[in-house]
Amino acid sequence: MTMPTLVLGSFETCPVRQISAGDSNKFVLLCDGTQVPFVSVVEIFDAGGQTPPNEHAEAYEYFYVLDGEGVAVVGESEAPIGTGSFFVVPPGNNHQVRNTGLGRLYVLTTMVPDEKFSDLIKSGPEATLDEEDLRVLKGIRSAGAGV
Repeated sequence: MTMPTLVLGSFETCPVRQISAGDSNKFVLLCDGTQVPFVSVVEIFDAGGQTPPNEHAEAYEYFYVLDGEGVAVVGESEAPIGTGSFFVVPPGNNHQVRNTGLGRLYVLTTMVPDEKFSDLIKSGPEATLDEEDLRVLKGIRSAGAGV
């Protein structure tokens, strides 16, 4: 794969998908294996939403909480997460993210290497961002505009 010198985008132009219709979370696909050797998404969990427990053979997965609160489960360990917190899951570790807050949970998730996670996301049904999603994501972008 030839690496581009610049990958530039905005969440407004990124595909939004669910893995399966009716899921409690959706993904804003920021970049994937067609552009870079990893996948990066904003995962949006509805109240009570969660990922299924899962693990990756070779990939490291990095989670950064943009907004909301929840619980990170890695192996037998469980810890609260909230806006500004992050955690890293090394390959071979079963893990899960659960939204325990009253509102949505927004998590920037990056997985290196992609391990075809982006293909799984792209194969799912289209989803849309609503007013709450746009408010949160635009607020994050605005907060960093002066940096």
